[in-house]
Amino acid sequence: MKKNIGITILITSIILTIVLVSNKKEVDTVTSVSKIPLVKVSPLIQNIINARIQSQGTILPANEIIVLAEINARVDWISGKMETGSSFYKGDTLVKLDKRDYELALISAGSNILNAKVNLEREQAEFDLANKEWERVGSGKASDLTLRKPQLAQAEAIWAASKAAVEQAQRNVDRTVIIAPFSGRVRKKNINVGSSLFAGTTIAQIYSTDYYEVRLPISDRDMFFTGLSFDGNSISPSNQLDVLFRLDNNNVFKGKIVRTESEKDYKTKMVILIAKIDAIKNLGTNNILAIDQFLEAEIIGIELGKSIQIPRSMVRDSYVWVVDSKKKLRKRKVDLWRYEQEKAIVKNGLFKGDYLLMSRMNTLVDGMIVDININ
Repeated sequence: MKKNIGITILITSIILTIVLVSNKKEVDTVTSVSKIPLVKVSPLIQNIINARIQSQGTILPANEIIVLAEINARVDWISGKMETGSSFYKGDTLVKLDKRDYELALISAGSNILNAKVNLEREQAEFDLANKEWERVGSGKASDLTLRKPQLAQAEAIWAASKAAVEQAQRNVDRTVIIAPFSGRVRKKNINVGSSLFAGTTIAQIYSTDYYEVRLPISDRDMFFTGLSFDGNSISPSNQLDVLFRLDNNNVFKGKIVRTESEKDYKTKMVILIAKIDAIKNLGTNNILAIDQFLEAEIIGIELGKSIQIPRSMVRDSYVWVVDSKKKLRKRKVDLWRYEQEKAIVKNGLFKGDYLLMSRMNTLVDGMIVDININ
């Protein structure tokens, strides 16, 4: 029995193997198909673009003056609009000085001019009479003294001096009242009621709120894109560049580049453009600007012609990945005008039918076929 067990196991194993091999199923053969990647792309639109130069600056007064006393007098009255930081309008009375002494001087000058007028009329009559008498009884050439020419000239000089004295006295009376020459604000007040002033004493420092200026520094590489000459001269209105100022998201207004500075800023080593803001035109009665207030600015520079704007991050060492009209990945070398914040402006290198590749891919192969999803 022990001898037959081994033979039995062997025969059984052979039979099972034959059965299993004869009953095995055929494995279906699957053909491997490569998967075409789907990528996001963005159309490349060509437009006529102007360079936009970013800058920033603080507001300065376009017209600022120091008000000086022109006469010696005591301060009688000061307007409430003359406090530091207060606003006033053109024609407002700001300060009144004691004018009594100057009114008396005007009365005295008026009296003198009446005497001078009477004296001139008398001398004119005697001059006419002397000439007629000489023509009637005289012979030869009469002397000037005989014809009373010096006396008449003296009377005319006294008359002229009297008129000048009256005008001077009236001007002094007028100078006792300080009138606002423009609409503006008070930067600093230097007097109080009762202060004694002398000619040349500083009364206040005021500035106009009709116009403001902003110094805008730009880098050397942006100079070409302004199209301006940095010679320190004023710019003709036809060549003035537009500027968009931003105070905050709700306050955007316009200005003009009116001149350039011929020297670089000694601190920043940047060139300077001077912008002017017409507050009445751009802000109307809602004049929300203040001196030394900070503003963001965008200068509209020269026209760059037909160009394409793309995200700055899509440019790598002057190359851009695109999908061409045959849905193949292409690595294009581009010629850039410039970078502007988060954008790059492409001058040349992209072709009709190209789409900008927006998807991030692990492997980028020039010529790879892709499927596209246009954003």
